[in-house]
Amino acid sequence: MSPILSNIMRGPQILLAKQTVRRREAPFDIRLEHYTEADYTSVIPALREVERRLLALVPDAGGMRWIHLPDTVLFLGERTLNIRYEDFITQVNISHVGQFYRDALSASTIVVARDERGRPVRQGVRVVALPQPNYASFMGKGNLDVYKLESIEHGEHEQRVWMLTVHSPNGSAVCDDGYVSFRRSPDGARTVVAFLACQNFPVPPLMALARLDRWTWFKSRVTESAYRRFFNKMMSNILDCYHGIDFRVGRPGP
Repeated sequence: MSPILSNIMRGPQILLAKQTVRRREAPFDIRLEHYTEADYTSVIPALREVERRLLALVPDAGGMRWIHLPDTVLFLGERTLNIRYEDFITQVNISHVGQFYRDALSASTIVVARDERGRPVRQGVRVVALPQPNYASFMGKGNLDVYKLESIEHGEHEQRVWMLTVHSPNGSAVCDDGYVSFRRSPDGARTVVAFLACQNFPVPPLMALARLDRWTWFKSRVTESAYRRFFNKMMSNILDCYHGIDFRVGRPGP
């Protein structure tokens, strides 16, 4: 059976019964010793420029901003939580942000370096998640499967993990770079969670076959709708983690 047909046949389960999907930790198959310390931070200047461009825009009612480029989407979402920063970071681990993504099935992690307090500062992560948006499985889209290098900053008032995509085993991502940050709010009483993304995902096969991606207005509309669902679910997962509630999709695999 072709991968496209197999993805389409998974569509009903993913869209209607995703809690029945088996999850398991994916093996980590790339050699991190091939990367230098500079590789982990190489993406930061480019992402700071993306951040600058997005912050120049007015956010929508949900705290989200977009820039649509021909093959890439730039996105920034921010949410202020009514939780003290010190309390928040004791319950939510910045080095495990991959597990908070919508429909993440696996977030395999290998720590490369730690600081004097034992906190990860450089690590490799392989994230596997269900197709986003879920209905794209009916268009032949498979799981998101990406390897990233992560550089983690632990500041007094902010924690941030910078992410650089280095490999996608199934070709589900050309670029999936960005950052997640937790920072103390200006009033000092709350926590601001931000997610920045610079993403280039191939168009689902049947969408490309029908050439629907030529319709810029259609592509922009469905893309923004998908980002809203992704970001809102990610924030929900982070809150569940803070409150000790199980938020993972699917059921444990063998």
